[in-house]
Amino acid sequence: MSPDRSVLHLGLRRSPLEWRPEIDAAAELGHAVYVHSDSGLGHTGLPDDRVAAFTRAESAEDVAARALRQARDGGHEPAAVLCWGDRYVDVAAGVAEALGLRGPSVAAAAVCLDKSAQRRALEPHGLNPRWRSGTTADELKAAVGELGLPLIFKLAHSSGGRGSAVIDADTDPDELMKLTSLNYEDSAAFLVEELVDGSEHSVSGLVHGGEVVILAVSDKYLAPGELRTTTTVVPSALTPEQLARVHEAAEGAVRAVGIATGGFHVDLRYSPEGPVVLEIGARLGGDLINSHLVPLATDGATQPYRSLVETLVDGELPSPAPFVTTAAMHLLLVPADSDLPALLSRLADHPSVRIAAEWPSPEDEVVVLVTAQDPDTIPAILDELRQRTGR
Repeated sequence: MSPDRSVLHLGLRRSPLEWRPEIDAAAELGHAVYVHSDSGLGHTGLPDDRVAAFTRAESAEDVAARALRQARDGGHEPAAVLCWGDRYVDVAAGVAEALGLRGPSVAAAAVCLDKSAQRRALEPHGLNPRWRSGTTADELKAAVGELGLPLIFKLAHSSGGRGSAVIDADTDPDELMKLTSLNYEDSAAFLVEELVDGSEHSVSGLVHGGEVVILAVSDKYLAPGELRTTTTVVPSALTPEQLARVHEAAEGAVRAVGIATGGFHVDLRYSPEGPVVLEIGARLGGDLINSHLVPLATDGATQPYRSLVETLVDGELPSPAPFVTTAAMHLLLVPADSDLPALLSRLADHPSVRIAAEWPSPEDEVVVLVTAQDPDTIPAILDELRQRTGR
């Protein structure tokens, strides 16, 4: 009898609302679950022989060898390697390659981990904003002078808006350069990009064997004056014609950076001229889109994490399911001195709320997930929930 198959997860998202469903998806498909991370693992609930620590300083070959030994000691054969965050994409690709498993390829992972490399790959396809890259304050000043204001400063090796900032006439370039210490790599690399006017969206999908399957396009709303997402809604309210252009842009981006197998997310803005790609990741995205919003909006017919495991293990891509309702996640600020359990109870008591929970964030925030048959009612529902926080 052949050993049971196992799935290795590298890294952990901060919220169990996101990492727990992915672990559960693999387990529900009958695979043994292992988690290796560079952060604490005691809260996963997995036994000691199913977890291990690793660091980015280790080679992918060393991580793969340890994972193989651990799995085989438990009577399992590795069948897939997944990761949650962009900082782990290159390690996951290297481990998958070393173990002979499906994955996005080491070359594609390297492009996705470097926003400058992404821009170079996307340039021939007309999917970029105007942009420049650099590593010094002088190059930053030159880029601002060439592109004009307003602009966005981005770290070359980061994700989720980490280290990003709007550049205006009062911005101090030397202060911006200090943000490069937040790069995942030991690098001062950055990008300066045109601040594209338009609505913001995220495309979630899977790819294998030359076929790209888009599972959902979400609408994202930012905090006023910030680059941080506070509300995400599935499905998108874009028109069919606009969605067709978004699908085309996302597929073009996936092919341009060379993702051959696995999950992806493409963040973009829909400008008056059409879609402009903000970034692409060789993994499924966050903001509860794949763990909760897509399953809720399709009444469980589409389960992105489950489909990702099936794609990596068996090479089976799903067929997208129709949306039957609207699902949204929204971050709510918690007033000072709040009774958090009582606040969460008040929020959960709303008839449209499916989940109210703590949210790990630099802000004092909680997250709510709501559903509504009529998407036009979502703003009023969120306003009611804000009132329940006492703000």
